[in-house]
Amino acid sequence: MKVDGTGRMAEFGEFPEMQTERLLLRRVTMTDAGFYLELFSDPVVVELTAFDPPDGIEGAKRELMEYCIKPFDENRGIRWGIVLKSKAELIGTIGYINWVKARGHWAEIGYDLLAAYRRQGIMTEAMGEVLRYGFEKMGLNRIEALVVPGNVASIKLLRKLGFHQDGLLRERTYFHGRFIDDLCFSLLAREFGN
Repeated sequence: MKVDGTGRMAEFGEFPEMQTERLLLRRVTMTDAGFYLELFSDPVVVELTAFDPPDGIEGAKRELMEYCIKPFDENRGIRWGIVLKSKAELIGTIGYINWVKARGHWAEIGYDLLAAYRRQGIMTEAMGEVLRYGFEKMGLNRIEALVVPGNVASIKLLRKLGFHQDGLLRERTYFHGRFIDDLCFSLLAREFGN
């Protein structure tokens, strides 16, 4: 891991796999395209993320490359695949996008999980490890999350982890013929773990 003159991380080295009690957080690969197609074809995920489903397996491969693999390779973000150790299969993803290194030291966090694994504390467990990585290894001062106001589970998760609601970004996203608001949440390094 290389660090810049401010002591903050300047670029990734080898992909950082991490483990929690129940989970392995590993690099997403092109072999995960079937999982990606399944997850992002779920109508609930489509509505809550404002992303249309991939156009078949080839579309899933393109999107997987664009959103999960290239950001790490280009040193502008990182996305982990969430794997239950007991099953060894991918059940979700989590990571950082829009990483601003200079003049801010912040990134936006995003996460998703297959429906069968929701409300089991899995994302809370994964988020704790990924937040720690963001603050301690990436040198982030601020982590943001943007959430559709109707995503009650995500809002509860963020509040449970200590995020504060900064405000409402009115009609920020255009999706399926309408403008959608986003709630903006943030967690600062000095607040993490308090």
